[in-house]
Parts: sequence; C-alpha cells; structure tokens
Amino acid sequence: MSNSLSAMLTLGEIVRLASKVADPDAWDYLIGGSETETTLRRNRRALDELAFRPRILRNVSTIDTSHEVLGIAMRLPLFLAPMGSINRFDKSGAVATALAAKEFGIVAFLSSVCHPGMKTTMHDGGGDLIFQLYVRGDENWVMEQLAEATDLGYKAFCLTVDSAMYGRRERDKLRGYTPEARIDVTGIDHQSALDWNLVNNIRSKSTIPLILKGIATEE
Repeated sequence: MSNSLSAMLTLGEIVRLASKVADPDAWDYLIGGSETETTLRRNRRALDELAFRPRILRNVSTIDTSHEVLGIAMRLPLFLAPMGSINRFDKSGAVATALAAKEFGIVAFLSSVCHPGMKTTMHDGGGDLIFQLYVRGDENWVMEQLAEATDLGYKAFCLTVDSAMYGRRERDKLRGYTPEARIDVTGIDHQSALDWNLVNNIRSKSTIPLILKGIATEE
C-alpha cells in the first residue's frame, strides 16, 4: 500500500494508513466511544442498514450534488463534525479542518474546546464555519461567546446539549489516557445545568441560526 495520499484510491486506504502513523492514544480516542462502546456499535449497525433507493429511467446525465443548508451553499450536504482533540493529529488543529472543508466546498464545525480557538481558526482557516459551544460559564458568558462568534463571521451557533456529564471511556482508561480537552476542565457544572430557558434566550438574541447538538430522541 502506498503511503502517498495522492496515490490512494479508497477511503479505507486512508484510514489504514492513519491508524499506522497516528499516536496510539489519540487514535483510540478517535475511533472509540463512551463506556463499553455499545452505543457506538449500535450506531454503526444503524448506518449500515441504510440504503439508497434508486429511481430508474431518469435522466442523470448531469448530476448536481450541491445543496443549501441554513443559507450556506455546499458542494455536498455534508459537514465536518467538531472534534476537541484534533490537534493531536495536526499541529494546526482546527485550522487544518477549516482549510480542508473550504477547499472541498462544505461546512466545518469548530468545537469550543479545540485549539487554536474561534478567532485564529476563522482568521487562518476561514470558509463557512459553525461554532459549537460546550458551556463553561453562566448565561452572560454564553452570550459573550455568541456575540464573538457572530462578529467573527461564523454561519451558525451550535449549543451542545448532550454532555451534562462526561462519559466514562473504558478504552481510554485502560490505556491511562486523558484527552487534552478534559484536562483541567472547569465550569462543567454549568453544562449540567442547561435547560430550555437558556435555549430560548439564545434564540431571542441570536442573529445567526441556532443548532442544538445531541438530541437523540425525536419525541
């Protein structure tokens, strides 16, 4: 197998090479999940059960996969999800993600716990970015984050609502590994106190779209 990215023909080749060259602790964090990873396996099975339902005898000589989401024109209706420890794989951290998304023509999310922060990422990376917040302060602090993201040109504001408590990642514990995003964390009590009142207050003051990240039950 070639180690040249330009020579690779499949995504599987890229994954296999990454698993060999990445730091083992960081790689386990990337591919792992919380507790015994039961939910991770369920999610994988659920995705594998999805299938395209092709329509026949339709003129597809010209194909356009572009789409518009939240007023953002994208080459494909796909996002690069936020990852707090992306700097373990590229020293420029979220800037690398932003540049890749911009080059490909899609949107990237920036996690508030990802280096080098929202200002540098927008300045050095640019493109269509969405800021994703882990709440580490009171409502005034949240509004300050919203205002800064808006002023910097982020296309939307994403509030994390499924991290009231950090999950216990057994894979990481067995390796004695603690992700950088969880070292010396302060203000986690604010995350566990989130409720719909804060969501409503953000909606009333925000001039950019609001996204809630982590809703897992449709009802």
